[in-house]
Amino acid sequence: MAAEIDSEAPGSRPFRVLCLDGGGMRGVFTAAFLACIEEILGDRLAGHLDLIAGTSAGGLIALGLASGRSGQQMLDLFRDHGRDIFSGSWPGRQLFMPKYSRKGLDRLLQAEFGELLMRDLSLPTCISAYEAVSGQTRVFKTFHAEDLYWGHDQPVWRVAAATSAAPTYFAPVQFTEEDAHVDGGVWANNPSMIAITEAVRRLGQGLADIRLLSVGTVAPRAQIKSLRKGRRMGLVGWAKPAIALLQGGPAMGTHFQALHLLGPDHYLRIGDRAEQAAPVALDDVDACQPLAAIGHRSALDSWPQVKQLLGLDAAGPQPLEGTS
Repeated sequence: MAAEIDSEAPGSRPFRVLCLDGGGMRGVFTAAFLACIEEILGDRLAGHLDLIAGTSAGGLIALGLASGRSGQQMLDLFRDHGRDIFSGSWPGRQLFMPKYSRKGLDRLLQAEFGELLMRDLSLPTCISAYEAVSGQTRVFKTFHAEDLYWGHDQPVWRVAAATSAAPTYFAPVQFTEEDAHVDGGVWANNPSMIAITEAVRRLGQGLADIRLLSVGTVAPRAQIKSLRKGRRMGLVGWAKPAIALLQGGPAMGTHFQALHLLGPDHYLRIGDRAEQAAPVALDDVDACQPLAAIGHRSALDSWPQVKQLLGLDAAGPQPLEGTS
């Protein structure tokens, strides 16, 4: 169960927040990082948090943690079912329709979360998406404030499907008769500002009380070789770096906004591009598997910082219930 806020002693302890970036199969890194942190801690990390936010793959992992699953269980989901998620494609399909069928992903999410609703989650949770018919950003939330409506009544599996419906990869997800929800990564691949806003606006926290751990997915940065090269780039030239540009640029901007708002003692970012040797496509199931080792190593290296930031006490490595 999530740690409760002591309303009689505001500011008596940090308000602990976990934010998880999107990145498709690169979520293997995120899940492995969290699994190792939990192994060191000897407990589920969710029980030491006050708020969790996620986008796309990070949204799926966030929903898993908030529903009682361990980091290891989420890592197993990515490693064991990557080919089920990215299935139903054929050469050239992406030119005319989404690259992959939704069937494999939706079946997996329904099997994983069943009839669980957002309001059933024990930890305040925020999951980003984008409603493309009305052109509106969307954040699905648990029922943690009185002025919230609609989103907390939605099935967890469908929210997970919506936040991970990456344009050109998966078809949009519908909740009513006139909507089409796509991947929250189109506007908030790094959901840190969503979490900070929610903590201040609806959970009554001051910026000085927030401690935020932000975990990326070692995503490639959008870069060009030179100004000379850039001057000759049109639609074809910019097509390849387009996703990295649309997700990586805003994610980096969000990182610096959160850092400036909270300060380096209250904010920690893990999993940026520099931690990996070569970029990996978000749907490359095989190439993403080695990211588990990188995530594990990152957790070991950063544990002292994570421990200090969130005020955690390690019980030492030990098996967690439901973890193989």
